[in-house]
Amino acid sequence: MEKALYINGVYEGVLDEILKSQESNPGKTFYLQPYSGSSIKQLKNKPPNQTSPLPLYISTTAQLNQICYVADIIGWEDKNKIPAERLAKLNEHIKLFQPNENEIYFDAQGKKCVNLISIINLKKLTNQLSTSILIKESNGEALKPRSRSGGWSYVYALPLITYNETVVKERLDDDLQRAISNAYRDNIESLNKRLAVAPIYPNRVQTISSDFKRNADVIAFVLKRAKGKCELCGSDAPFFKASNGSPYLEVHHWIKLSEGGEDTVENAGALCPNCHKEAHFGQNQEFIKNNKSLAIDAKNYAA
Repeated sequence: MEKALYINGVYEGVLDEILKSQESNPGKTFYLQPYSGSSIKQLKNKPPNQTSPLPLYISTTAQLNQICYVADIIGWEDKNKIPAERLAKLNEHIKLFQPNENEIYFDAQGKKCVNLISIINLKKLTNQLSTSILIKESNGEALKPRSRSGGWSYVYALPLITYNETVVKERLDDDLQRAISNAYRDNIESLNKRLAVAPIYPNRVQTISSDFKRNADVIAFVLKRAKGKCELCGSDAPFFKASNGSPYLEVHHWIKLSEGGEDTVENAGALCPNCHKEAHFGQNQEFIKNNKSLAIDAKNYAA
């Protein structure tokens, strides 16, 4: 999984100054100077760069437990080791683009400051998220609430967090299926006209969805019970998994969990991908749902 860095409690004025400057200077590099005498070890050991940026999540001093801003880290430097010529150029840059910072400072409010973080693409989130959704890379636990500014954590990256449009996943899928059905009724000429002016890259959105925490033992039991054969059509699994060499089958609930079905071995079967898709989208899905016993006679099914 992709990693990211979370920094706790940055002054909003610092970030908003960067945002304002960024508008008239797109693509420019900006700098953050956390108040700490300790190096951010993982940045020090493996500094990000333009071709391999590291996602950055930021809370503010006023909202310690909300992800308020995001950016890409493209560099890290130890202030104590910056050559004089480089320091002069950095100070010139700061005065031009982050004047409220004034300069590269080595201490602030009685605290040493050794980390200089280079960032691009700073964004202020309109849909702020709780920092509790961040999972620490060190121990796999959720980030705990903070009561004061300072500190950082390496976390697992969140997909699409920088996109301001948020939609319900189920609604997005339903809208797409309706659009496909409508488009399928059109002739090729009509489709070609729309395709000629359609964007070739889709817009990205952040989605919200709900799901069920399934019992891993049910899945394992059903896969073992199937012994590599689809429990609907009886065919061998179509291929073997690269991860562990086991036959690839998909565990399906005869009565869906969303319809009140139980997460039990009696209500689940191991299906080949074709049968699984038919169970969800085919004309025989009601027949399949009503025949949830382990052994389904292939001849009766075909009839």
